[in-house]
Amino acid sequence: MPIFLDANICLDLLDTTRPTSKTSVAWYMAHKDDAKTLFYFSGDFITTFYYILTERRGVDRYKAVRAIDALSEEVIPFYLEQSDFTAAKQSFFEEMLDDFEDLIILHSALRAGCTSLLTNDTALLHLKDFDTLHIKAPLHT
Repeated sequence: MPIFLDANICLDLLDTTRPTSKTSVAWYMAHKDDAKTLFYFSGDFITTFYYILTERRGVDRYKAVRAIDALSEEVIPFYLEQSDFTAAKQSFFEEMLDDFEDLIILHSALRAGCTSLLTNDTALLHLKDFDTLHIKAPLHT
């Protein structure tokens, strides 16, 4: 069962001072050793993770890189392609969702073959489903 982790979940795993981190970490720890589950995140988030950890949270840059590297060892970075942008653009103009960035991630998760997107984003959670992708919070999976 492939699961795509949204950026906010990955940040929770990288920065345990975030308000939602405890729940996200507990969920991940309970599921990470399931041999039937593969975890993905958008590799395009890596620069954002580094920026937030070093510039906003004051984490040492070497420690930030090591943390992102450790995450990438357990959660597969999945990189965006032009087709994700094209599909997201179509969905955006069809007014499926007004957050273009989220649409790109949703289409990327679909291309990765994921069955679920794990997020704390309330707008995404209100969707519940996007095509064949089930959108869930760490508490409800």
